[in-house]
Amino acid sequence: MIIEKKTRDKITVSFSGSIGKTGLESIKNYIEFLEKGNEGKKKKVSQATINKLSDEVTAAAWQRLKKERGI
Repeated sequence: MIIEKKTRDKITVSFSGSIGKTGLESIKNYIEFLEKGNEGKKKKVSQATINKLSDEVTAAAWQRLKKERGI
Protein backbone atom coordinates (compact mmCIF):
# COMPACT_ATOMS: atom_id res chain seq x y z
CA MET A 1 0.00 0.00 0.00
CA ILE A 2 1.33 3.40 -0.95
CA ILE A 3 -0.14 6.73 0.10
CA GLU A 4 0.36 8.77 -3.04
CA LYS A 5 -1.25 12.07 -2.18
CA LYS A 6 -2.79 13.60 0.90
CA THR A 7 -4.70 16.85 0.94
CA ARG A 8 -7.13 18.36 3.40
CA ASP A 9 -10.15 16.74 1.71
CA LYS A 10 -8.73 13.72 -0.09
CA ILE A 11 -6.24 10.89 0.35
CA THR A 12 -5.06 8.89 -2.67
CA VAL A 13 -3.84 5.34 -1.95
CA SER A 14 -2.48 2.61 -4.25
CA PHE A 15 -2.66 -1.13 -3.60
CA SER A 16 -0.83 -4.02 -5.17
CA GLY A 17 -2.76 -5.86 -7.85
CA SER A 18 -2.15 -9.07 -5.92
CA ILE A 19 -4.93 -8.22 -3.44
CA GLY A 20 -7.43 -9.04 -6.17
CA LYS A 21 -11.05 -8.13 -6.55
CA THR A 22 -12.13 -9.68 -3.24
CA GLY A 23 -9.40 -7.89 -1.28
CA LEU A 24 -10.25 -4.60 -2.92
CA GLU A 25 -13.93 -5.06 -2.07
CA SER A 26 -13.01 -5.79 1.56
CA ILE A 27 -10.90 -2.62 1.72
CA LYS A 28 -13.73 -0.60 0.19
CA ASN A 29 -16.23 -1.96 2.72
CA TYR A 30 -13.89 -1.24 5.62
CA ILE A 31 -13.29 2.34 4.47
CA GLU A 32 -17.03 2.91 4.07
CA PHE A 33 -17.50 1.56 7.60
CA LEU A 34 -14.91 4.03 8.91
CA GLU A 35 -16.51 6.91 7.03
CA LYS A 36 -19.96 6.17 8.46
CA GLY A 37 -18.81 5.63 12.01
CA ASN A 38 -21.35 4.42 14.53
CA GLU A 39 -23.68 7.38 13.90
CA GLY A 40 -24.99 7.02 17.44
CA LYS A 41 -26.40 3.55 16.77
CA LYS A 42 -24.54 1.60 19.41
CA LYS A 43 -26.36 -1.48 20.55
CA LYS A 44 -25.87 -3.08 23.92
CA VAL A 45 -25.54 -6.85 23.97
CA SER A 46 -26.04 -8.62 27.24
CA GLN A 47 -23.25 -10.71 28.69
CA ALA A 48 -25.63 -13.68 28.73
CA THR A 49 -26.04 -13.43 24.93
CA ILE A 50 -22.29 -13.18 24.46
CA ASN A 51 -21.73 -16.21 26.69
CA LYS A 52 -24.39 -18.25 24.85
CA LEU A 53 -22.85 -17.50 21.44
CA SER A 54 -19.39 -18.25 22.78
CA ASP A 55 -20.55 -21.62 24.14
CA GLU A 56 -22.19 -22.49 20.81
CA VAL A 57 -19.03 -21.64 18.86
CA THR A 58 -16.86 -23.63 21.27
CA ALA A 59 -19.17 -26.66 21.12
CA ALA A 60 -19.22 -26.56 17.32
CA ALA A 61 -15.42 -26.32 17.20
CA TRP A 62 -15.06 -29.32 19.53
CA GLN A 63 -17.51 -31.36 17.45
CA ARG A 64 -15.55 -30.56 14.30
CA LEU A 65 -12.25 -31.39 15.98
CA LYS A 66 -13.58 -34.72 17.29
CA LYS A 67 -14.96 -35.60 13.85
CA GLU A 68 -11.65 -34.76 12.12
CA ARG A 69 -9.67 -36.89 14.60
CA GLY A 70 -12.19 -39.71 14.69
CA ILE A 71 -12.80 -39.43 18.43
